[in-house]
Amino acid sequence: RVDIHRKENAGAAEKPITIHATPEGCSEACRMILDIMQKEADETKSAEEIPLKILAHNSLVGRLIGKEGRNLKKIEQDTGTKITISPLQDLTIYNPERTITVKGSTEACSSAEVEIMKKLREAYENDVVAVNQQANLIPGLNLSALGIFSTGL
Repeated sequence: RVDIHRKENAGAAEKPITIHATPEGCSEACRMILDIMQKEADETKSAEEIPLKILAHNSLVGRLIGKEGRNLKKIEQDTGTKITISPLQDLTIYNPERTITVKGSTEACSSAEVEIMKKLREAYENDVVAVNQQANLIPGLNLSALGIFSTGL
């Protein structure tokens, strides 16, 4: 399922899309969307590349970047893309997400998306395990009541 967030961003040039599927299904849908956007850009004679932008919770981004940027550099080298991440100053309590911008060919962006999401899912799953282990130490703690695991990676 693909949700396009039109209402929340009525006048915005960019609109976030949420894809609900298996990891493979998400990557396939992302590639198809990039292809369509690139085709439209070609038809309107827009020479610029269409970047892929991924929103990720700030708590996961550090592990995507890796020590001294190693993880990010490896993904860039392996896929032939240029990846930038929005600065910490852009964060607010209403927006805990950072924007990961991937530039390159549609094929390269798709390959980078697979690797980026693999890292983000791994970080998220590690967080869930850590919190569940802590919850076992505190009897009666209801994790779902806290609402901290509502993102749907």
